[in-house]
Order: sequence, then C-alpha cells, then structure tokens
Amino acid sequence: SPDQQCWLAKLLGYQFEVLYKPGSENKAADALSRCYDEGELAALVSNPIWTDRDKILEEAKKNVAVQKLLTEVLQDPNVKPGFSVQNGVLLYQGRLVIGANADIIPKLLKEFHETPMGGHSGFLRTYRRMAENLYWVGMHKTIRDYVRACDICQRQKYEGTTPGGLLQPLPIPNGVWEDISMDFITGLPKSKGYEAVLVVVDRLSKYSHFILMKHPYTAKSVAGLFIREIVRLHGIPNSI
Repeated sequence: SPDQQCWLAKLLGYQFEVLYKPGSENKAADALSRCYDEGELAALVSNPIWTDRDKILEEAKKNVAVQKLLTEVLQDPNVKPGFSVQNGVLLYQGRLVIGANADIIPKLLKEFHETPMGGHSGFLRTYRRMAENLYWVGMHKTIRDYVRACDICQRQKYEGTTPGGLLQPLPIPNGVWEDISMDFITGLPKSKGYEAVLVVVDRLSKYSHFILMKHPYTAKSVAGLFIREIVRLHGIPNSI
C-alpha cells in the first residue's frame, strides 16, 4: 500500500538489531510482541436427518407418477430439465424425488419441524433442510401449509411490530381557540404562485383558517404565518 511504501522508504536508512526483552519488562508491547497462536475450536453442528431411507426409496419406486417420470427421463434425458436417474432412482437436481402424496411425507415434516433438532423453526429454514435431500411436486406449498398449521408455532409466535397505542378520544376543549389542530395540503396546482395550504382548525367550534403558502417553506416561515394569521386574531392556544 502507499503507506507501507512510505514507511519502507523512511526505514531503509536504518540498521536494526533485534533484542529480546522479557515480557514482565515490556510494559508497552505492540501487537506483534503479544502475538500468540489461537487454539482450535471444536464445533459440533447438529441437523435433523431423515431416517427410514429404504422405506422412502420403496415408496418412490411404488409411486406411479414418479415411475412414469423416471421412464420418460430414461428414454430422453433432455425431456425433463433438472431430472436425472442414478442407480435406478429418480433425482431432481441431485435430490431424491418422491410422490406428492407419499405416506412418508407427514412423518418427514414432523421430524424436520417438530423434533428438538427441528426446533419449530420457520417455513424457510424447514424448507431448506428438507430440500437438501428431497423433492416432490408442490413441496414448497406443503411445507408452508404445515408450518402455518403448527399449533405450537402459532401459540409461541410473537408480533414483529411494536404494539399500537391505545386509541383514546381527545378531551373536549373548555373554550374556543384554546386547542387547535394544524395540517398542510400540498400537491395542488400552482395558482398565483401558491401551491400549498396551511389549515388551522379550532377543535371546539370547528372554525377554520386556510392560509396560502408557497414552496419552499420552513419552520420559521410557518411560525411567522401562524403568529400573523392566528395569534394576532385569537391569541396563543393552550395546545396544538
């Protein structure tokens, strides 16, 4: 880097001698002096696995739709992109193909979602774990519907948004022009240079002022309009 080249040019004129200094005396050690080898971390990663492999293969071989598709792929490997046959087993992108109505699917869904290994994870994680090795027509929808219908997931599901505040009516003002509301109307067609309206409404009498404004307006200009058009006529309100 340019910084390294700069330091290299500055240090070329010096002769260095490396001297050992005990650690107890090296009070202001740099990072290299304190460099040490990090120990290896043994990590154990557990994932749910599907059992009864032979039963799954047997169901795949008995399924009429799967066997029909297997025959078509054997006759012409290009007829179904993504499908292939290995050792007499139909695969889709390297994943075992089973029938959409296979009896083993409910058991697999329970194992990958409800067991301690599955951890009642959401749809996407459950789908990704199962899709690593399996495929069936409508797999995406089947897993999504199963997760949505899981009673435990619905009971433990938390809201991702902040709870809304309690809706309460505003108190009725005691007098006119003591409590007012304000808003802006923008996006209007320009007329005589004006293209916005400041609306000021008395909350008790509903008496309103519509004050024309021009873009751009600032807090200072709005405050000036408010004093000139509202405070001058009605005084300072208690609340806005």
